Amino acid sequence: MFVHPGPGNRSTFLDEAKQLAGKDASCLLIDAPWSDGSRFASRVMVSSDEELRSWYIQMVIDFCRSVDLLTTSPQVDAHRIGYVGHSFGALFGGILAGVDTRISSFVLMAGVGSFTDVALLNIPSLAGERLKKFRAVMDPVDPIHYLGHAPPSAIFFQFGTDDTFFTRQKFLDFFDAAGNPKLISWYEEDHYLNSTARKDRCEWLSTRLNLSLETPV
Repeated sequence: MFVHPGPGNRSTFLDEAKQLAGKDASCLLIDAPWSDGSRFASRVMVSSDEELRSWYIQMVIDFCRSVDLLTTSPQVDAHRIGYVGHSFGALFGGILAGVDTRISSFVLMAGVGSFTDVALLNIPSLAGERLKKFRAVMDPVDPIHYLGHAPPSAIFFQFGTDDTFFTRQKFLDFFDAAGNPKLISWYEEDHYLNSTARKDRCEWLSTRLNLSLETPV
């Protein structure tokens, strides 16, 4: 199951999904709500903090329903389900890691532990008392509170050393919040990482999910 960054859509991970499909994986590519960047931003701007939190909770429920869909397929082994999420998708993956035990393996790319940290990049007016209230309302659903409940599921964290959106410490806080087993890799790249990161996560998922070692010709 792949969840793209924002901006982006389900085609973002299409080539990667094809690669894993060549190893007998069934991949579900999701058009998350933020795939329509302007529409998503508009809703965020007009929603109250409480409405936004409820919307995020519903997104998590919808992602769980995606796992329901996968497990109905006779081609899918319900004991070998993985999740790949980038940026905003990594935040939701952090929550899923703590609430959906059916997912055994997570790759979380360029994510952080707080929705407020993401909002600060996109809502210029978020400051002072407004920021304080927003942080308090969103705190209960922040992924940093859920990562510690992921074990025995494993998490592979991938971060860029030249990321201009979030600091290295924010990434380390995200990683430190998770329980074992977990793995972290750094890449000399920006927020969107590179082909080496892609190769590493495909190999990690292949091992974790016991996929075919050889790609059919």
